Amino acid sequence: MMQNTDLMTLERQERIVELVNARGSLTVPDLSETFAVSEATIRRDLIALAERRLIQRVHGGAMRLSKVATSESPIIQRQTEQVEAKARIGKATAELVHNGETLLLLGGSTGLAVARELAQHQDLTIVTDSLLVANELLGQRNHRMILIGGSIDPDEQAVRGTLSRLILQQIHVDKVIIGAKAISVSRGISAETPEEAELFRGCMACADQIIVVSDSSKFHKAALAKVIGLQDVHILVTDDGLEPEQQASLHDLGIHLIIV
Repeated sequence: MMQNTDLMTLERQERIVELVNARGSLTVPDLSETFAVSEATIRRDLIALAERRLIQRVHGGAMRLSKVATSESPIIQRQTEQVEAKARIGKATAELVHNGETLLLLGGSTGLAVARELAQHQDLTIVTDSLLVANELLGQRNHRMILIGGSIDPDEQAVRGTLSRLILQQIHVDKVIIGAKAISVSRGISAETPEEAELFRGCMACADQIIVVSDSSKFHKAALAKVIGLQDVHILVTDDGLEPEQQASLHDLGIHLIIV
């Protein structure tokens, strides 16, 4: 069981990453005043975060790394990142699916990895917002596939807008599988825009079980719009790059954590 002091340290470090990413750079005295802890404590935090490649230490403070969760690259590019981890996550997630079930599978590069592993299943009904997922499932020819309507986001090759949210209010599924771009113990799951966060919440509201899939590089990050707290997630599937401290904090929240 994680001690309260360890959890407080983890939450403070996550907030430090969020502040540094938002502002570009911060000094040790500024962080010490913000969190009401000693400068020595902040320096230890910065050393730990720099070792995990979440920030860049500089003299007297910290700077953000060039790539943060709020500047997510288009899906075509993301398919070339963390390829092996996403493949393992996709396979493990597909093992949670039973023949005959109804799924809501959101797009994203990890969601696409899940779709590729469903070829051996039979008689699934799969609702998706992703053109790439839809194309993969059509090629498998052994499932019923429903594409949510709406306008097309060219960067994500996915459907967005009011029409998609109206459709979600009329359906019910056994499981929703969502690829998260930013996960934080203190801030939960977040999305790049309020519209995307609203879509995610609509998907979760129509499912009996919420499964979040994400590679370990998406942890310790927060984007603009909060989706839900981690305590509302039933199962989280990620790779073995997740730090033991993060694993312990997720277990403490009652999440069924699957590491692959």
